[in-house]
Amino acid sequence: MSDQETSEGVKSAASKLFDIRLLIGGLFTFYGVVLIIYGFVTTPAEIAKAAGININLWLGIGMLVLGLLFLLWRRLNPDASHAEANPTDDVSRPSGRGH
Repeated sequence: MSDQETSEGVKSAASKLFDIRLLIGGLFTFYGVVLIIYGFVTTPAEIAKAAGININLWLGIGMLVLGLLFLLWRRLNPDASHAEANPTDDVSRPSGRGH
């Protein structure tokens, strides 16, 4: 293994660790769970202040869904720069137009 391959492996691991989608998804998921818990213990007086809507519960659910979508996006769509560093060995085919 060459020094360049080792360096690329370290960069790839660092980019996966510090992926912004992981940070945003983790924070939204965490605060969503906190708000959902707080929404379950909200008193009727607090709900009345918010025009009868349990805003903590609804925002917590929304934040949880958004956070999980960010985490799912990170899981299903790996780092694009890693794909560019390892191009496939596909041979380009002629377009079939006779050119």
